[in-house]
Amino acid sequence: MNSIEITKTQITDAISTGKIQPFIQTIVNVNKNLVGFEALSRWIVSDHEIRLPSEFIPIIKDDQRLSENLTNSILLQLIDHFKPHNNNGLFISINIYSHSLTTPVIHLLVTLNQSINVVIEILENDDLENIDNFRMTLHYLKVKGIKIALDDFGCDKNINDRLFDHPFDYVKIDRLFVHDIDTNLSKLKSLQAMVTLIQYFNLPIIAEGVETESVFKLLTNLNIEMYQGYLFSKPNPLGAKPYQPTPLASNDFENN
Repeated sequence: MNSIEITKTQITDAISTGKIQPFIQTIVNVNKNLVGFEALSRWIVSDHEIRLPSEFIPIIKDDQRLSENLTNSILLQLIDHFKPHNNNGLFISINIYSHSLTTPVIHLLVTLNQSINVVIEILENDDLENIDNFRMTLHYLKVKGIKIALDDFGCDKNINDRLFDHPFDYVKIDRLFVHDIDTNLSKLKSLQAMVTLIQYFNLPIIAEGVETESVFKLLTNLNIEMYQGYLFSKPNPLGAKPYQPTPLASNDFENN
């Protein structure tokens, strides 16, 4: 079944029956020590079929009610999983569209932040309708200890506007700009320019799509702080243990 055949009714049913679940992918520092995870939605159709977000998120992207329902479901599952962890210094980053940052969602984010440090990722293709309200929401979240990341840097909106306008704590560079820099000199030079711009704002960087040691080495030479990709771990269900280095101490989160 492709995305054209998927209906909102089917997605609603998948959410209500718990078939759309958060998988988590490891994020490490330059020493390959575990610092956090990204939560990635997966639709478990059967034991042999899993649908990726690209197959169903575009269908509900502009449906605030359905987007909020999915976000609520994902957050509740994360809260249930991480509650026993009692905040061990790691973080979990979560993609959230701005129109899904409703009062119930904000409450769940604050609750989750008690067990694991929360970073919300604002997508560059997020069409912000009420900039002032969005800024107030981000300010409230930051007061509550939640950090903000700009996701998919360079893929859509005016990157300078986003960096200037919002109080980001991290910037994530999409795998499009990362995965083949060891064989594509032009792409490496483009990435270097992007990194220079981000570092001008004194923002830590998370590089996505790191799949080989050669790419990882080039990224470390650019003084990028954190890394995510199949070199370290694929996305795994919450019950799995994909990566086992010693986690950072809780105060190290503030320095990444």
